[in-house]
Amino acid sequence: MRNQFLAILVAATAIVSSAAGASRPNEPHSSGAAPFVPPAVSYTESMTEDDAARLQQERVAACVVKARRGMVLKALQRDPWEPAARHMLENALDAKCLDNIQMVMPPDLLRGAYYQELYRERFGARAPALAPAPIDFRGKPGGKMTKDATVEIALREFGDCVVRRDLSDAQALILSLPGDPQETDALAALMPQFNACLVRGSQWTLDRGLISAILSEVVYREAVASNGEAPN
Repeated sequence: MRNQFLAILVAATAIVSSAAGASRPNEPHSSGAAPFVPPAVSYTESMTEDDAARLQQERVAACVVKARRGMVLKALQRDPWEPAARHMLENALDAKCLDNIQMVMPPDLLRGAYYQELYRERFGARAPALAPAPIDFRGKPGGKMTKDATVEIALREFGDCVVRRDLSDAQALILSLPGDPQETDALAALMPQFNACLVRGSQWTLDRGLISAILSEVVYREAVASNGEAPN
């Protein structure tokens, strides 16, 4: 599984695309822990180009969250299937954080990278407690339920199922670095939960980056809701 996609296959076809929605991120309160900062990107014999690209994306996200926190939080208020969501995520990028690198990052992974950074800032030292009942991932009341919305809601409900069954290994995955043995170990430990939480009749193909994005968003939003914080 080291350099391969993690494929979760069942019966019908649904292409996974992103992660965000109902209980939105508030400005995180300081937990007293130092912010998680991935080390500088450096290629090693064991690091694939994909791993290095994901590590670079994490560093960009950490920089943008620090430089444009308000814009990031506002962008995350949007459901990912809204037309404005992509535009707001891209506008939040700060050219200074890109440091002259050419990076093409799909909005779903960009959203996930922001959630991952927010989670690492606030809950990096200790996994949060989750409320007994999951939050509602269906987005704004009265919103149009498109095919994309249906898939993305199901994906987040899948992620919620996974983190509730094994928060410890979900935490390990969110805090792990791309290509690190900790990432591989956490994915292997979570595999039974992936299988148990699959929606019957669905087919999802998820890579490591997208799995981290999904779990980062879900567990962050659940943790914020558990603290009784209302969405922005």
